[in-house]
Amino acid sequence: MESNRNSSVTDEITNILGREILGGLLMPGATLLSEDEICSRFGASRSAAREAVKILAAKGLLQTRPRRGSRIRPVKDWNFFDPSVLAWLRESAKPRHFIIELLEVRLAFECEAAALAATRANVADIGEIRTAFEAMNAASQGSGDPVLSDAAFHEAILVATGNRFFLPLSALIHTALQFSVPTTNALFGHTVGDLDAHGKVLKAIVAGDAEKARAAMRDMLGEVLARVRTAVELMNVTQTNAKGSDKPNIDS
Repeated sequence: MESNRNSSVTDEITNILGREILGGLLMPGATLLSEDEICSRFGASRSAAREAVKILAAKGLLQTRPRRGSRIRPVKDWNFFDPSVLAWLRESAKPRHFIIELLEVRLAFECEAAALAATRANVADIGEIRTAFEAMNAASQGSGDPVLSDAAFHEAILVATGNRFFLPLSALIHTALQFSVPTTNALFGHTVGDLDAHGKVLKAIVAGDAEKARAAMRDMLGEVLARVRTAVELMNVTQTNAKGSDKPNIDS
């Protein structure tokens, strides 16, 4: 029973401090609370406080220093592919700017992943990609989850590359889709990812055409990125004009 309570308190400490670090309340270079201060703040045991610090350190957020507390590590050291880190960042980031960052990263690796899948995918791999595409189609008609099916499509392509180093990127794709779907649905006017664009990627992979697969993925993600960037620019112009209209008219 005590073990379960410690685990729950550890999770609470980890999540609260993680959000504060990713949200900028605790800045890089700053010294985190000492073990005693963490225990006092959260009403936690030393073991729970120590375990929370270890978890945050493993995610690249903290540098532990014996008897001197822990220091927030530079942003470049943070493990942004960790699902918890992505979730904490998502809670603090400006929605559309966060989506742009995620799309830029996806463009950097998913195009090549599609090309590799076209040359390496076996029958089972293609079956998984096709199954996910069919699930997306079903979701577009109200049967199934549009985010999970879309994520499954892209994750199946990563698997089909045969390159294990692509696999951890699935967490980033899943977070990107979870976070961006409300915005992209509003921009494109559909309830699931662009089926025609996804179909072109699938067709190129089935045909074993690496160049077409790369281009199809680039076109699909590039179109979404362009739309979101335009929306952000329009939003910035609107906000600037709104601020300008609040200024007194010195010519009147």
